[in-house]
Formats: sequence, structure tokens, C-alpha cells
Amino acid sequence: MFDLISTVLTGGVTGIIGSVLGKAFSFIDAWQEEKKADSEHGRTIELFELQNKIGAEETEREMAVTDAKYAADQRVAAYHHDASVGISSTWVVDCLRLVRPALTLLLILMVGYLYTQSVEAGRATIEASVIYMSSSSVLWWFGDRALRKKT
Repeated sequence: MFDLISTVLTGGVTGIIGSVLGKAFSFIDAWQEEKKADSEHGRTIELFELQNKIGAEETEREMAVTDAKYAADQRVAAYHHDASVGISSTWVVDCLRLVRPALTLLLILMVGYLYTQSVEAGRATIEASVIYMSSSSVLWWFGDRALRKKT
């Protein structure tokens, strides 16, 4: 009985650790993106200072027009891509949304079945593994949702 409880607890701890590590890596990614953006902003500032030194107002106007055209082209390309996908069936979207809950329910049912049917000594290892994986995945999935930014 103690093995069963410790397996559930260690699986849960693993799930929580996975959620915390996932959040930590997202902080690292955000820090890297900010560092990259700072570097890009520094290069932009240097370019503008150089343009001011040589007095190339025409170059600045051309650059603004090019940037606006590039942004518009990107926006149009994104709209064309989104339109080319088409409209998904409501049934398909609903099925995709049921993946996590269905897997969670399946794992919980497997744990219940193995717990009620376990008689042999060999099943104890299988039972402990399934309980560990189930508690890890359930706490990871729902812990991951709890740590996300709410927008």
C-alpha cells in the first residue's frame, strides 16, 4: 500500500516538476527574445544615427516606404495562408479538443482496472508504472494549463 501511495506521489511530483521546468524554459525563451530584440533595436539606432550624419533624408523616406510595403506584403501573405486552409468541421475541432481529456480518462480507467485486477506479483510493477505515468501526465497537463498566461 505504501508503494502505491509513494508511486502516486512521485508521479505527481514529476508532473509538477515538468510543469515548472516548462515554465522556466518559457522564461528563458522570453529572455532570449528580449535580448535579440535589444540587439536588433541597437542596430536600428546605429543605422538611424548614420543616416542623420550624412543627411540622407531621402534614404529615410525610401526605407519607411519599403518597411510599410514589406509589412503589407507579410500581412497579405498571412491572410492568403489563413484563407487557403478553409473552414474546419465543427466535429473535427471538437474531436481535437477531446484528446487530453480522453487520454486522462483512459489513464485513470487503466489505473482503476489494474488496481482491482492485480493479483500476481508481476502485475505490481506494471501497476506502479501505470500509476506513475498517470499521475505524472495528469498533473503535467493540468499544471501546464495553470502556469500559462491568461489572455
